[in-house]
Amino acid sequence: MDSAFFFYLSAVGYFLSFVFYLLHLISPHPSTPLPHRGEGPGVRARGIVASQPWVLKQTTWGKVATGTTLVTVLISTVGMVLRVLEMHRVSDFWMLPVTNTYETLAFFSWAIPLVYLLFEWRYKIRVVGAFATGLAFLFIALASSPLLSSEVRPLVPALQSYWLVLHVLFTLGGEAFFAVAFGAGLLFLWFQKRGGNLQTLKMLDNLGYKAIALGFPLFTLGGLVFGAIWAQHAWGRYWGWDPKETWMLITWFFYALYLHVRVKWGWRDAKTAWLAVGGFAVAMFTWWGVNYLLAGLHSYAG
Repeated sequence: MDSAFFFYLSAVGYFLSFVFYLLHLISPHPSTPLPHRGEGPGVRARGIVASQPWVLKQTTWGKVATGTTLVTVLISTVGMVLRVLEMHRVSDFWMLPVTNTYETLAFFSWAIPLVYLLFEWRYKIRVVGAFATGLAFLFIALASSPLLSSEVRPLVPALQSYWLVLHVLFTLGGEAFFAVAFGAGLLFLWFQKRGGNLQTLKMLDNLGYKAIALGFPLFTLGGLVFGAIWAQHAWGRYWGWDPKETWMLITWFFYALYLHVRVKWGWRDAKTAWLAVGGFAVAMFTWWGVNYLLAGLHSYAG
């Protein structure tokens, strides 16, 4: 069994996770009894019921979804390890699988659910899981499709650099956090349109902010710092206004704007939710649109 087999399995797993999280998302919202003053949280109040925040609801489907996602991330991890070994056999160079579109899709589909599970573990919010696993399934399904080759090829000299590993690892790691913020932003806008309560909207808004606040330093290091060092190693200059470099900078300014208006101007709610959604769209264009629509030095990504 090679790495492609495990990536196929992970595509199935992420699809099942997406379905289970979707069922959790649309499941009825359970209510929690509110205890009398002085009573413990487990004591039922007579005639008084307080609704648990919608984003924190617990359902059987949600628990199944979390377990399925965790198992699938482990399966995807096995695929990543096997891909590293396969690349070493061909090139005699230890390298993470981040040297072409197939590998970066597989890596990104592994990183998004992993980052999401960290947020779920920390904040107990499962409703964003449908977006995280849906994106993971989309990316790994595309990688596993006939459109892209899974063949392991020898690395060209420009790609035999650990600066490239750091560049892609930190960039896609930051974008995995942006993907969680994207899901939280979409859910915020959907729930607001349906007249959602203020507590739920506030929690989704804060989740998106925390995801971007954590992802932004990673993206800065990977996209700008390590990317510039790798450019010097590969092409003899730190910055050359290549289309990919230019759009990487545009993406960085977009998320810097998000953090500025959030922290300095106090923007909240729908305005920052739209920025989180728009920022992820810009990031995806930087990754995909630039590769296929604009000529540049990053042709290796195909």
